[in-house]
Amino acid sequence: MTGHWAWVLTLAFPVALQAQVPYVQAPGFDAQAVAADDQRRSEAGELPLYGRLLPIMAENNHSGLWTTEGGEHVWRLGISSAGALALECFLDEVNVPAAATFSTLSPKGELLAGPVAVDLPAGVAEFSTPLVAEDSIVLEYREPAGAEPSGRFRVAQIGHAYRDVEFDAAREGTCHVNVACHPESDGWEGPIRATVRISVVVPQGTGWCSGTLVNNVRQDCAPYILSAWHCGRTSTTAQFNQYKFYFNFQYATCTGGAYSTAQYVTGAQLKAYSDDYAPQYGGLGGSDFMLLRANVNIPASFDPYWAGWDATNISSVTADGVCVHHPTGAPKRISSYTQTLITGHPMASSGLMSHYKVVWAQTAHGWGITEEGSSGAGLFKQIAGTGPVLIGTCTGNSSGMNCANHAGYAYFGKMSYHWTQNPNAANIKLKPWLDPDNTGTLVLAGSDDPCAVIAGVVDADGGRELSLAPNPANDHVLLNLPEGVALPARVQLMDALGRQIAAWTVLHVQQELYLEAVPAGAYTITVLQNNQPPRTGRLLITH
Repeated sequence: MTGHWAWVLTLAFPVALQAQVPYVQAPGFDAQAVAADDQRRSEAGELPLYGRLLPIMAENNHSGLWTTEGGEHVWRLGISSAGALALECFLDEVNVPAAATFSTLSPKGELLAGPVAVDLPAGVAEFSTPLVAEDSIVLEYREPAGAEPSGRFRVAQIGHAYRDVEFDAAREGTCHVNVACHPESDGWEGPIRATVRISVVVPQGTGWCSGTLVNNVRQDCAPYILSAWHCGRTSTTAQFNQYKFYFNFQYATCTGGAYSTAQYVTGAQLKAYSDDYAPQYGGLGGSDFMLLRANVNIPASFDPYWAGWDATNISSVTADGVCVHHPTGAPKRISSYTQTLITGHPMASSGLMSHYKVVWAQTAHGWGITEEGSSGAGLFKQIAGTGPVLIGTCTGNSSGMNCANHAGYAYFGKMSYHWTQNPNAANIKLKPWLDPDNTGTLVLAGSDDPCAVIAGVVDADGGRELSLAPNPANDHVLLNLPEGVALPARVQLMDALGRQIAAWTVLHVQQELYLEAVPAGAYTITVLQNNQPPRTGRLLITH
């Protein structure tokens, strides 16, 4: 799985081999020029950066040291960038055999991160390695031994991290509430698991944003991650393939403790975005959303949650709720709101009604706010019988908001505006991706495993299928039961909120169910029989 790695025990390579590994030195990091550019970016409202990209352009068939060890071809190259808090490598022209891996080692050969399996989708030739707290590393590549090494790649750039990384203790404010705190996290366990830290890659460098793994009406476990367009507006297609999405990066306890950055996937494709850059409105002329599809499925070992959402167009929200986010790229935090959300825009004079305005509340363990790195994070509310749903994504705060100054608003682009209202083309609006069958669904529950229930109905033991045709259906669907099913049977149709919308008594093994009175949408259909387990599946209705 791309970007999924685990610690393994390796010994430092011999002193003689250490001396043979060639090194490349990155161009000098100009701290003064970077500080000036950071100030310019801040004044222009551009994505803050934690690292800068420095060119290396080292091809593995011309640079580095090849050896053969234990039935593997091994390539190593030393890379240094003086003064870096941490380093990561950005590769392109990647074409390697199955079972190839990358690891990051110390100059003595001690394992720092990896091995990372390289499993790129067709047409993708970019990759990035984990961020490690060193200014000098050895990049190690391994592939199964053949007559000659066959893998080809180029280390095009390194990321020189200079602030706001987990190795920089001064990065975050002191008011934040860890997601392990109670009662703040009670009832929000799903959204917490759905929230990811995103390492964004743009031409100048790397920055932090937050995002949410979101469900879609087909409920097929598609790895869609919703974030903010201002995060990735200048990223190229190749750079999207070098993004990293960190799951479960959070402190173990309310007061801190251990955390891990080991659960991540690499690379994504841009699917939908608000296309709303408008300098006349302070750089924003819409709701500021970006939908990415990760290049690989999310491993079950990450314990992912696909967040539900509410795209209903409402002007205010009276329910209390939370934002789950990674301020300054720090471990996951939770901020709470208790005041009614009203509609507005970060630039009030624009007259746009694309955002919710949020006032943060003090809770038992702090007064969590949003800040740099929180961009793209999800805003959630509870719906009775459905659970927590996503209603917006973070754009930014009123000027001057920080842990010492909680006043002002945080602005979240509304899901309803993302849905269809931005000044973007029809094919890049949010609706066609999260409701691809045009069912009209506006509220969808979250799920631990949305693809566990198939479209159609199967026996409880996964055996004989009970067919539904057509599916998606329009005004009717034909239900076919296998022989031996106890009749009469009861059929229930439940909507995404868990409400019964229709019910039928089935007297025959083949029976038509009429759907004219059922609104278009995604439904769960269940066949109930006396003294037998129920059979459950999904039915899409499109009128």
